[in-house]
Parts: sequence; structure tokens; C-alpha cells
Amino acid sequence: MVIAFIGLSILMPSTRKKQAATPAPAAKKTSIADPFRALKHRSLLVFGITACLYNFGFFTLLAYAPFVMGLDEHGLGYVFLGWGVLLAFTSVFMAPMLQRKFGTIKSMCAMLFLFAVVLVIMGIWTTTQWVIIAAVIIAGALLGNNNTLITTGVMNAAPVERSTASAAYSFLRFIGGAIAPFFAGKLAEWYNPHVPFIVGAAFVLVSVLFICMNNKYVKHVDDVESAH
Repeated sequence: MVIAFIGLSILMPSTRKKQAATPAPAAKKTSIADPFRALKHRSLLVFGITACLYNFGFFTLLAYAPFVMGLDEHGLGYVFLGWGVLLAFTSVFMAPMLQRKFGTIKSMCAMLFLFAVVLVIMGIWTTTQWVIIAAVIIAGALLGNNNTLITTGVMNAAPVERSTASAAYSFLRFIGGAIAPFFAGKLAEWYNPHVPFIVGAAFVLVSVLFICMNNKYVKHVDDVESAH
């Protein structure tokens, strides 16, 4: 956090200089209903539902994996440090390269499919500690790529303000994020520790199928990005 603070202090332009150089934009009135109206755009709705589905896998990993790792607080911290480092690195450096080479939607589908494979592996070898640890860390790279790719897609999906698009998308995606931790615990209680990961993988695979089935509504996002 200290390094981040110093970096921002040095690299970010002065607020006063920025205000002097750039005139303040005219304030635009918004309402709480705007994000819901934005979901009338099929492209934004597709991205939101896709994120809701894959978040079942994402938050199953975040909330449930620590219970089966058998590590103390420090051990969990090291594992998720590795997860976070890979997530940050790929989201900043790797995702833009994938987007330029393969396109947003193809890259997203590939990352989500690989993430589903990782969850299946976790579901099969749930009681093998090193497999779960390695899978969590590797998942950081896949999720970092996907988070950047899907966010880029959302911002270019519909002709609405970016803040409105983000609000509409977040409303849908965090439905999955809210349900998954509770659901994962209940699945383990009802069945066995393997099931939450398998079910999470199924949701992620459904997200891939869903976006492929609706590709015609979202394929334009790369055209918008190249126009910028």
C-alpha cells in the first residue's frame, strides 16, 4: 500500500494542473433507473448474465477453497498473495495482448473454459492439498485476464455512459457473487467437499455456452475498441 501511495503521488498529474488544463465537463443528470434501462441493450445484458454465471465459480474458489486447503492464516495469505500477483500481472499486461491477437470474445471464452477446467481439477482432487493450492494460484492468471477482457467488453457494449454500463453490469454479476459462497457451503454440507467445485465449474461452462450462443450481440465490441 505504501508503494502504491508513492507511485500515485509521483505519477498522477496534479489535480490543480489538470483542472486548469481541462475544463470541467457539464454535469449530466442520472437516476437510479438508468442502469436498469441500460439492460434493454442485449449486448450489456449478455455480458451481465455471463458474469453472473462465472461468478458462481469465482466466488466458490474465493470463499470455499480456504476451507479445504488445510492451511493456517499465514499459509492462506501466501497462497492468495500468489493468486493476487498473477491476477494483477495478467489483467494489466497479458489481457491486452490476448485481446489484440484473438479478440475480446474469443479470449474471454478461452479463459473461462480453462477456469472451468481448473475448478473440475479442484473438484476431483479436493483432498490433495498441493493440487488445490496450485489450482488457486493458477486461477489468478485466468481470472485476471477474464476480468480485464469482460470489463473492456462491457464498456464498449452499448451506447450508454460508462458509469451506467458499469452499474448495470455489476448489478447482475454480483448476484452470482452473493449467492455462490452460501451455496458452496450448503453443497458441501448436503453432499461432500468435492461438489461445490464441480457445480462452480458447471456454472462457468454455462457462461461460455451462453456468450457463444449470443455472440452476434457482443462481437461488435472489438470494432468499437479499434475505432477508439
